[in-house]
Amino acid sequence: MSTVQRELSVTSGLRTGAPPQHYSKIVKFTAEVAKEAANDAPTSVEIFSDSGHWYCRVCRGDEKTRPMGPYTKQQAERIQEARRLLIAKRGTARIMFE
Repeated sequence: MSTVQRELSVTSGLRTGAPPQHYSKIVKFTAEVAKEAANDAPTSVEIFSDSGHWYCRVCRGDEKTRPMGPYTKQQAERIQEARRLLIAKRGTARIMFE
């Protein structure tokens, strides 16, 4: 048996894949609290015009994200709808508010 064949037979029995991820209880707790807190406050996605340019931003209570844009009005409306769907699906835990 050649060296290459021996190496292939040795490595063929090994499992490949990503190692399991382990999180501490603190990380799990923080993520859980962030999900609950993010979903408690009412959230809206608004579009607005400034000097003829359209922008989109997410509002949660008194917090707001930075305006995204400039867009055309049609683009801003599409982004507004897409953001609403993502928030409904995932919540606001991953959104950066100012």
